[in-house]
Amino acid sequence: MRTCRVNWVRWATFALGLVLTSGGRSAAEAEGIRVQSRVAEVILYRGQARVVRTLKVPAHDGAMTLVVSDLPSKIVAESLFAEGAGVEVRAVRHRSRVVGEEPREEVRQLDEQILSVEDELGLNKEAGELINKRLVYLDKLEEFVAPTAKAELSQGVLNAETLKTLSLFSFEQRENAAKERVDLKREERSLRQKLDLLKSQRKELTQESSRTVHEAVLFVDNVGEEATVRLNYLVSGCGWSPVYNLRADSANGKLRIEYNAIIQQMTGEDWDKVSLELSTASPTLSAVGPGLGFFKLALAGPDEKRAVQSAGDVLSKLQAIRRRQDRAVLSNTAAINLRDNWKTSWDINLSANGLQILELSGSPEALAAIQSETPSTDEGPSLSYPLSGAISLASRSDQQMLRIMDSELDAKLYHVASPMLTPHVYREVELVNDSVQDLLGGAVSCYLDGRFVGRTEISTVARGQTFVVGLGVDPQLKASRELLQRESTVQGGNQVLEFRYRLTVENYKGVAVPVRLLERIPYADKPEELQVVLRDLDDPLSEDPLYVRLERPKGLLRWEFDVAPHAAGEHARLVQYGYILSFDRDHSLASPLTEEATQIQQDFLEQQRFRFLK
Repeated sequence: MRTCRVNWVRWATFALGLVLTSGGRSAAEAEGIRVQSRVAEVILYRGQARVVRTLKVPAHDGAMTLVVSDLPSKIVAESLFAEGAGVEVRAVRHRSRVVGEEPREEVRQLDEQILSVEDELGLNKEAGELINKRLVYLDKLEEFVAPTAKAELSQGVLNAETLKTLSLFSFEQRENAAKERVDLKREERSLRQKLDLLKSQRKELTQESSRTVHEAVLFVDNVGEEATVRLNYLVSGCGWSPVYNLRADSANGKLRIEYNAIIQQMTGEDWDKVSLELSTASPTLSAVGPGLGFFKLALAGPDEKRAVQSAGDVLSKLQAIRRRQDRAVLSNTAAINLRDNWKTSWDINLSANGLQILELSGSPEALAAIQSETPSTDEGPSLSYPLSGAISLASRSDQQMLRIMDSELDAKLYHVASPMLTPHVYREVELVNDSVQDLLGGAVSCYLDGRFVGRTEISTVARGQTFVVGLGVDPQLKASRELLQRESTVQGGNQVLEFRYRLTVENYKGVAVPVRLLERIPYADKPEELQVVLRDLDDPLSEDPLYVRLERPKGLLRWEFDVAPHAAGEHARLVQYGYILSFDRDHSLASPLTEEATQIQQDFLEQQRFRFLK
C-alpha cells in the first residue's frame, strides 16, 4: 500500500508539472501581444481630456489580442474605444492589476536586521522560560526541605548547617532570577522598539514598491500587414480656463485682444509632442439624446389656489430648475445603457415640467423674469470634431470574441431636436432588421463616417422589426425655444391663457440636414374642465400615422423638415406656434397629484421603448 501511494504521488507530481508547463504557454497566449504606444493627440475639455494614443499592430493574418500598458491612473474606463486604419477593432476592454517591484539592497539589509532582532527576541523568550523553570525547581526543593527539617527537628537530629546552606541557596537563586527577569524585560522592550523602527523604515522604502497598472486589451482582426490603431480614452484631473489681454491703441483706434488658456494637467501621464485641441464642449459617451415626455396638467380647487409669486421667487426657482436640468443633462450624456438614459431623461423632464409650470402659472412680473433669464447652455455650437471558418476558443479567464454575422441594413438618417429639454441636436438612424438573424439585446458602439460617436444599447430586435439607434450629438446644429407671448383674460366664468412660442434650429453645416423637431403642449384627462386648443401653426405637423395615433393626442408636437445649409442667426429655421388654455376661473393650474406620478412615469418609459423599438 505504501509503495502504491509513493508511485501515485510521483505520477501526480509529474502530471502537475506537465499541466503547469502547458498552462504557462496558454497564459502567455491569453495575455496577448504587448505593443508600444505614444500619446499623439489630446482634446482638452473643461474638466476632462480625450487622449488619442497611436500604436502599430504587427503583421498577422486573423484575430489577435493586443495589450497596451501604462495607461494613466485617472483613466475613465468606460470611455475606451479604438479606431483602426487597415485593421478592424472588434472590441476594447479595460483591466487593472497590482504589480510589485524587485526589493532593493537597502530593503534586503533591513530584512536581515529584522530577522536578527526577531531571533534575539526568541532568545529573550527562551531565557524567560528558563527562569520560570528554575523557580519551579526551587519551589519543589523547598517543598522537600521543609518537611524533612521538621521531622529531623522533632527527632533531635537536625543538621543546621545543611539547612542554612539550602536556605541561602534558595534565596540567592530567587534574587538572581528576579534581577534576570528585570533585565530580560528591559531587553525585550528595547528589542521591540528596534523591531518597530526597522519595520517602519522598511514600510517607507516599500510603500511604493507595488502599484496598480491600467491596461487596454484590444481584440483586432488584421489582414496580414502592419497597421495603425488609434486608442482613445477620457482622463480626469485636467482642464482649462480662458484668460484675455486687451491692448488698445488710442492713436489709431485699434484694440488688440489676446486669448490665452490656463491649463491644469494632473492626469498621471505626460503629453509629449502631442496635437493639442481645447474645447468648450462636454465629452459624451452616450449616443442617445433625452426623450421628451408628455406634460399632463391638473386643476386645483378654489381653496387650493396658490399665492402669487414675486419675480424674485420665480427667478430663484427657475435658477434651481436650470441647475437640476444641467446636472441631469450631464448625467444623460454619460449614460451608456438605455435604463440609465431613461432615468436621466426622466430627471430632465422633471426639470422641464417645473419650468413649464412656471410659464403657465406665473404672474406677468414672473414671466418677465423668465424671459430675462439666460440659460447657461446658450453658447453656440461646439466647433473644436453567421460564424464562418474554423473557430478555436482557449480555456482561459480573459474575454474572447467570436463574430456571429456581418450584414448590411437599409438606414434612414435624420436629426432630432427637443429644445424643451436641451439645445443639443442628436443624430438618429432608423433601421429594419432584414437580416437572417434576430438581434439579441446588448451594448452598441456607434461610428459615423468612420468615427466613434458614442455608446448605447439596443433591445432584442426580431427579423423584420424596425428599430432606432442614436448616433450622438451633431455639434454643428443647435436648437432653442423662446416664449414670445403670454396673455391672461377672463371670459365669462373661465380664465383664458394664451401662449405663443418660437422654436429655432440652426445648421452650421454646408449641406442641408433632415430634422425632426419635437415640442409639447399640455393635455388633460378631462377636457370639459381644462381645454387646450392648438393654434397659429406656421408649419404643418408630421403626418406619420404612428405619431398621429399615439403621440399627437397627448400633446406632443412633431415637425419634419430640411434645414438649409448655413442656416444660422437670422437665416435659422424658425417654427412658431401657440395654444390656448381655458378653465374655471376659480381654479388654478397644478401638476398632477402625487399618486398619479408612478403611472405618468410608467407611461413615459413605455413611450421611450416605443421610440427605439417599433
